[in-house]
Amino acid sequence: MTHRMQEKRSSIWMAALLASVVCLVLSAPTRSVSESFEGETDRLRKLTPQERFNYFGLQYVMNQFQKKHFLGLGTGGERREWIERFWIDLDPTPTTEANERRIEHEKRVRLARKLFSKKKAPGWDKRGETLIRFGWPNRRIETFGNIGFYRMIPPGEIWYYESLDMLVEFHNFSLSGEFVYAINPLGRTGRENADRWKSVHDMSGSGNVREILPVEVLSLEEIEDIVAFNPDEIDYIADSDIRIRQPKDLIAIIEQEKYNRSVNNFYKFMKEQPLVYSFEIEQDLLPVAFDITAFRGGPGTIRTEINFEIPSSEVNFIRKEGVLSAGIDLRVVAWDINMKEIERGGDRINAAQKGGEIFIGPSHLPGQVILTLKPGYYRIGIEAYDTNSGRRGVYRTNLELAPLGETLGLSDIQYASSIRETTENVKFAKGNLQVVPHPLRAYRRPFPVHLYFEIYGLDTDKAGLAFYTVEYRIIPLEKRRKGPVFEDIQPAISSRFETSGFGGRQVQRLTIATENLWKGSFRLVVSVKDRRTFQVVEGGSKFSILD
Repeated sequence: MTHRMQEKRSSIWMAALLASVVCLVLSAPTRSVSESFEGETDRLRKLTPQERFNYFGLQYVMNQFQKKHFLGLGTGGERREWIERFWIDLDPTPTTEANERRIEHEKRVRLARKLFSKKKAPGWDKRGETLIRFGWPNRRIETFGNIGFYRMIPPGEIWYYESLDMLVEFHNFSLSGEFVYAINPLGRTGRENADRWKSVHDMSGSGNVREILPVEVLSLEEIEDIVAFNPDEIDYIADSDIRIRQPKDLIAIIEQEKYNRSVNNFYKFMKEQPLVYSFEIEQDLLPVAFDITAFRGGPGTIRTEINFEIPSSEVNFIRKEGVLSAGIDLRVVAWDINMKEIERGGDRINAAQKGGEIFIGPSHLPGQVILTLKPGYYRIGIEAYDTNSGRRGVYRTNLELAPLGETLGLSDIQYASSIRETTENVKFAKGNLQVVPHPLRAYRRPFPVHLYFEIYGLDTDKAGLAFYTVEYRIIPLEKRRKGPVFEDIQPAISSRFETSGFGGRQVQRLTIATENLWKGSFRLVVSVKDRRTFQVVEGGSKFSILD
């Protein structure tokens, strides 16, 4: 080869490499979660090496506000406390001791540092970042590079996640062992993309590939828990028999479309869900309806009731000695604004039926956990656990409890599936009433709507009697069509009555007929007027009617 031709080839290599770098900047996937901010580098210098390592692993989870807050803390102790609170807030099972998300994340970070280590920050290349974000792939393929007269193909790797239907390509442009995301992988021809797809799934696309097996780089203990991605069946793989019968162009088109979809899924996940954990893919959540109702408790406290309803069709019943039985454990934990645990409680729902092949009891099983809290702001973790199937329903919510003092006030309105008088020691008892909670707040006609609430701070006469008026209105939340136009929204039902009772604290139960209501959502507004002081207090909540 002449000296001029060598120079020309070198220039082609450099031009291709330069163009590739430009394309890499332009086509890099969106990673808004881990974007840096001005001053980040200066703040990082103040951390210890271990703190920097922890931060680089957490950067894919934190937003910019959290990064600035963490790096702005003055001492190592404050930063350690911040991380503990951070992981508590992300715990997928907040009422249990184990934090599955933290355990898996920290394992991924250690593996990224071990397998794809780099001296410069963050301590790993893009393969390490992908491992931290999405776990270990189902298939990892090594692709070999090639230099042509007009074209340079760098060596690299292809990772494929079956349950996410996501394909990630890496290139080793510098040949130094630092892998970056592939430059514009969708810019190849359809045939090249089809060959890429076949290389991942049946190793028949090219001889320039080799599968990297986990046992080559990891022990079974290291990779356990982060590879359990519940592989889905691929709906189409062009096997050899089909290739013989089908036109080659058709096969290439189908496989190119599947390849493009898998690559696009990578960009989609990086933008919309840049971290996915194996338990999130595997879990089959137990559906749970819940609401929270607050009533005055002892001095300075709020009786906080977390009410549950779980579809009995979703619960696993087991037959034993001719009895169908199921059990659901309910757990609730409350933290303050600093994620310090304040109180936790639990309950158990038991359902049993003699004989029969299927459970024919109530369609929803009710439960209730009661916490005694002071007025304030709380984070609430809620979990329902089916003891027979192992399915969980896990939820979080924020709760602000206002004080219920001595002035005129209302409790929350509690919807019930039934309210009856009782003198027995029964579940869901409130004084001499049993109020079975109905957090779904959905009633079928013609069955009535049952409500319970409490009134506080009523003025009393010398005999201790309080006199007050209760008025309620039911207002549709959606306009009804009347011919070609919509009717104005008017109360569907309204009523008022005067009553009295001993003491400034009174209990009210309402039963509202549904014959004059229709399918849809409604708002209930309750007003109470103290007839001695003429003070008025009002509360409201939503419910729905089903046909």
